[in-house]
Amino acid sequence: MSTSQRRTGPAIGLAVVAGIAGVLTACGAAEQPDGARTAADSGEAAAAADPVKQVQNKTVDSKQRDREKVVRVIDDFHRAVDRGDGKRACALLTSTLRDVYAMNPGASNCAEGVEYTHEQLNGAKMSALKVAPEDVRVKGREAIVSHKLIAKRNHTKASATDSYNLVRSGGTWKIDYVG
Repeated sequence: MSTSQRRTGPAIGLAVVAGIAGVLTACGAAEQPDGARTAADSGEAAAAADPVKQVQNKTVDSKQRDREKVVRVIDDFHRAVDRGDGKRACALLTSTLRDVYAMNPGASNCAEGVEYTHEQLNGAKMSALKVAPEDVRVKGREAIVSHKLIAKRNHTKASATDSYNLVRSGGTWKIDYVG
Protein backbone atom coordinates (compact mmCIF):
# COMPACT_ATOMS: atom_id res chain seq x y z
CA MET A 1 0.00 0.00 0.00
CA SER A 2 1.42 3.42 -0.94
CA THR A 3 1.82 6.32 1.48
CA SER A 4 -0.93 8.29 -0.23
CA GLN A 5 -3.35 5.36 0.06
CA ARG A 6 -2.66 5.05 3.79
CA ARG A 7 -3.41 8.74 4.34
CA THR A 8 -6.49 8.74 2.12
CA GLY A 9 -8.00 5.55 3.49
CA PRO A 10 -8.35 6.74 7.10
CA ALA A 11 -9.44 10.21 5.98
CA ILE A 12 -12.29 8.75 3.91
CA GLY A 13 -13.19 6.45 6.78
CA LEU A 14 -13.45 9.41 9.19
CA ALA A 15 -15.58 11.33 6.72
CA VAL A 16 -17.95 8.39 6.38
CA VAL A 17 -18.19 7.95 10.16
CA ALA A 18 -18.86 11.69 10.59
CA GLY A 19 -21.51 11.58 7.87
CA ILE A 20 -23.26 8.59 9.46
CA ALA A 21 -23.10 10.24 12.88
CA GLY A 22 -24.73 13.34 11.41
CA VAL A 23 -27.53 11.31 9.85
CA LEU A 24 -28.10 9.36 13.06
CA THR A 25 -28.20 12.58 15.08
CA ALA A 26 -30.75 14.07 12.72
CA CYS A 27 -32.89 10.94 12.85
CA GLY A 28 -32.59 10.69 16.62
CA ALA A 29 -33.68 14.28 17.09
CA ALA A 30 -36.73 13.71 14.91
CA GLU A 31 -37.72 10.66 16.93
CA GLN A 32 -37.55 12.29 20.37
CA PRO A 33 -40.78 12.07 22.37
CA ASP A 34 -42.82 15.24 22.68
CA GLY A 35 -41.13 17.69 25.02
CA ALA A 36 -37.82 15.82 25.04
CA ARG A 37 -34.72 17.85 24.34
CA THR A 38 -31.17 16.93 23.59
CA ALA A 39 -28.13 18.88 24.71
CA ALA A 40 -27.56 19.96 21.11
CA ASP A 41 -31.14 21.25 20.87
CA SER A 42 -30.83 23.45 23.93
CA GLY A 43 -27.32 24.71 23.38
CA GLU A 44 -26.12 23.02 26.55
CA ALA A 45 -23.44 21.14 24.65
CA ALA A 46 -21.80 24.39 23.60
CA ALA A 47 -22.01 25.83 27.11
CA ALA A 48 -20.67 22.62 28.65
CA ALA A 49 -17.68 22.81 26.33
CA ASP A 50 -17.00 26.48 27.21
CA PRO A 51 -15.07 26.70 30.50
CA VAL A 52 -15.58 30.48 30.70
CA LYS A 53 -19.39 30.02 30.61
CA GLN A 54 -19.09 27.31 33.27
CA VAL A 55 -17.24 29.69 35.61
CA GLN A 56 -19.71 32.51 34.88
CA ASN A 57 -22.68 30.21 35.55
CA LYS A 58 -21.16 29.01 38.83
CA THR A 59 -20.53 32.62 39.90
CA VAL A 60 -24.11 33.64 39.06
CA ASP A 61 -25.50 30.57 40.80
CA SER A 62 -23.30 31.20 43.83
CA LYS A 63 -24.35 34.85 44.13
CA GLN A 64 -28.02 33.91 43.72
CA ARG A 65 -27.69 31.23 46.42
CA ASP A 66 -26.04 33.81 48.70
CA ARG A 67 -28.88 36.28 48.10
CA GLU A 68 -31.44 33.58 48.90
CA LYS A 69 -29.57 32.61 52.07
CA VAL A 70 -29.45 36.25 53.20
CA VAL A 71 -33.21 36.58 52.69
CA ARG A 72 -33.80 33.37 54.69
CA VAL A 73 -31.68 34.67 57.57
CA ILE A 74 -33.60 37.97 57.66
CA ASP A 75 -36.96 36.17 57.40
CA ASP A 76 -35.95 33.73 60.17
CA PHE A 77 -34.87 36.65 62.34
CA HIS A 78 -38.19 38.44 61.79
CA ARG A 79 -40.20 35.33 62.67
CA ALA A 80 -38.10 34.70 65.78
CA VAL A 81 -38.65 38.28 66.99
CA ASP A 82 -42.38 37.97 66.22
CA ARG A 83 -42.54 34.90 68.51
CA GLY A 84 -40.36 36.51 71.18
CA ASP A 85 -37.83 33.69 70.60
CA GLY A 86 -34.71 35.53 71.70
CA LYS A 87 -32.51 32.45 71.63
CA ARG A 88 -33.30 31.76 67.95
CA ALA A 89 -33.06 35.43 66.94
CA CYS A 90 -29.69 35.85 68.64
CA ALA A 91 -28.31 32.75 66.90
CA LEU A 92 -28.76 34.67 63.62
CA LEU A 93 -26.71 37.68 64.80
CA THR A 94 -23.00 38.41 64.99
CA SER A 95 -21.53 38.75 68.48
CA THR A 96 -21.36 42.53 67.98
CA LEU A 97 -25.09 42.81 67.31
CA ARG A 98 -25.89 40.36 70.13
CA ASP A 99 -24.06 42.76 72.45
CA VAL A 100 -26.20 45.65 71.14
CA TYR A 101 -29.44 43.75 71.86
CA ALA A 102 -28.14 42.95 75.34
CA MET A 103 -28.09 46.72 76.02
CA ASN A 104 -31.89 47.04 75.61
CA PRO A 105 -33.63 48.29 78.77
CA GLY A 106 -33.98 45.56 81.37
CA ALA A 107 -31.92 43.08 79.35
CA SER A 108 -28.87 41.29 80.66
CA ASN A 109 -28.27 39.31 77.46
CA CYS A 110 -29.22 39.21 73.78
CA ALA A 111 -32.24 36.92 74.23
CA GLU A 112 -33.77 39.28 76.80
CA GLY A 113 -33.03 42.21 74.49
CA VAL A 114 -34.90 40.51 71.63
CA GLU A 115 -37.81 39.78 73.97
CA TYR A 116 -37.85 43.50 74.86
CA THR A 117 -37.99 44.35 71.13
CA HIS A 118 -40.84 41.86 70.71
CA GLU A 119 -42.81 43.56 73.50
CA GLN A 120 -42.19 47.00 71.97
CA LEU A 121 -43.77 45.89 68.69
CA ASN A 122 -47.17 45.65 70.43
CA GLY A 123 -48.39 42.89 68.17
CA ALA A 124 -46.93 44.29 64.93
CA LYS A 125 -45.24 41.56 62.90
CA MET A 126 -41.74 42.04 61.57
CA SER A 127 -42.37 39.07 59.28
CA ALA A 128 -44.92 41.17 57.40
CA LEU A 129 -41.94 43.01 55.92
CA LYS A 130 -41.04 41.33 52.62
CA VAL A 131 -37.44 41.04 51.45
CA ALA A 132 -36.47 39.43 48.14
CA PRO A 133 -33.15 38.19 46.72
CA GLU A 134 -33.28 41.07 44.23
CA ASP A 135 -33.01 43.48 47.20
CA VAL A 136 -29.71 41.97 48.32
CA ARG A 137 -26.29 43.20 47.18
CA VAL A 138 -23.51 40.69 47.86
CA LYS A 139 -19.86 41.66 47.71
CA GLY A 140 -17.49 39.00 48.90
CA ARG A 141 -18.28 38.12 52.50
CA GLU A 142 -20.67 41.03 53.00
CA ALA A 143 -24.29 41.56 52.03
CA ILE A 144 -26.39 44.69 52.25
CA VAL A 145 -30.15 44.99 52.01
CA SER A 146 -30.99 48.67 51.57
CA HIS A 147 -33.89 50.17 53.48
CA LYS A 148 -34.84 51.98 50.25
CA LEU A 149 -35.30 48.70 48.35
CA ILE A 150 -37.20 47.15 51.24
CA ALA A 151 -39.45 50.23 51.47
CA LYS A 152 -40.13 50.17 47.73
CA ARG A 153 -41.02 46.46 47.80
CA ASN A 154 -43.34 46.98 50.78
CA HIS A 155 -44.88 50.26 49.61
CA THR A 156 -43.76 52.11 52.71
CA LYS A 157 -41.52 55.05 53.58
CA ALA A 158 -37.76 54.47 53.52
CA SER A 159 -37.47 56.48 56.74
CA ALA A 160 -39.67 53.89 58.48
CA THR A 161 -37.61 50.91 57.26
CA ASP A 162 -34.27 49.48 58.37
CA SER A 163 -31.30 48.36 56.29
CA TYR A 164 -29.56 45.08 57.05
CA ASN A 165 -25.87 44.32 56.82
CA LEU A 166 -24.81 40.69 56.99
CA VAL A 167 -21.45 38.97 57.03
CA ARG A 168 -20.62 35.45 55.95
CA SER A 169 -18.51 33.17 58.08
CA GLY A 170 -17.94 29.93 56.22
CA GLY A 171 -21.30 29.09 54.65
CA THR A 172 -23.35 30.91 57.30
CA TRP A 173 -24.72 34.43 57.01
CA LYS A 174 -25.18 36.45 60.22
CA ILE A 175 -26.86 39.80 60.69
CA ASP A 176 -24.24 42.35 61.72
CA TYR A 177 -26.25 45.56 61.65
CA VAL A 178 -29.89 46.61 61.58
CA GLY A 179 -30.76 50.26 61.30
